[in-house]
Amino acid sequence: MKNYILNSIILSCFIVAFNVEAFPKLPTVPGIPGLSEEAEEKPSMDPAAAAEKLESEMRAVLFDIAQAESLIKEAYGDKSGAEKAKIRAENINKGAGIKDVIEETMSSAEETAKLASENKELGDEAKKNLTKAIPPYLKAVYRTSKLSGPMKDFADEAKSALSEVKTNPMKFRKLQKSLSTGMTIVKDGPGLIKGLVSNGKDLVTSAKSQGVEVDDSDISGAI
Repeated sequence: MKNYILNSIILSCFIVAFNVEAFPKLPTVPGIPGLSEEAEEKPSMDPAAAAEKLESEMRAVLFDIAQAESLIKEAYGDKSGAEKAKIRAENINKGAGIKDVIEETMSSAEETAKLASENKELGDEAKKNLTKAIPPYLKAVYRTSKLSGPMKDFADEAKSALSEVKTNPMKFRKLQKSLSTGMTIVKDGPGLIKGLVSNGKDLVTSAKSQGVEVDDSDISGAI
């Protein structure tokens, strides 16, 4: 009986905190010509599956961003930052907490933009490396923006599930982890997208000003 009451109290607190109506509005980000896909109607799934799919896709794209960013930082002479990006990629694969990974990615993107804004003279080799690294980096940023769809899918499924959990507190234990993980991404995702797009724009502007060749067909519409 005590456990039931405790579960009910925890559930009530969680439902208040997990107010789907309070979710931040997800930003609309321009697509990359040739990469944009038509919106597809997605089948309904349970909140745990929606959260798992969202987390998996977020980890995959942040892994690609970390790898590309390592090359970019290396080109700018930031060996320490390049190593940190490599470690971040490894930690993503090892299951590092998604909130920590998102925060580290945002901070690293800001540092990359700052590096670019310093306009240090780049050698030919550094320019070649940037030419190779910038397009995949921006494509990964674009893929991050496309996660606004899965974020909404999760929010919709979570809202529906919460109405059921209210009458069945015992079901809360099964949903707690997935709801918490999904909520973290839904809350922090929009800021991540906005920051990556903004910093990516600064990166390209600075790189081009130094004569770095960036194929417009690869990045047009991404920033």
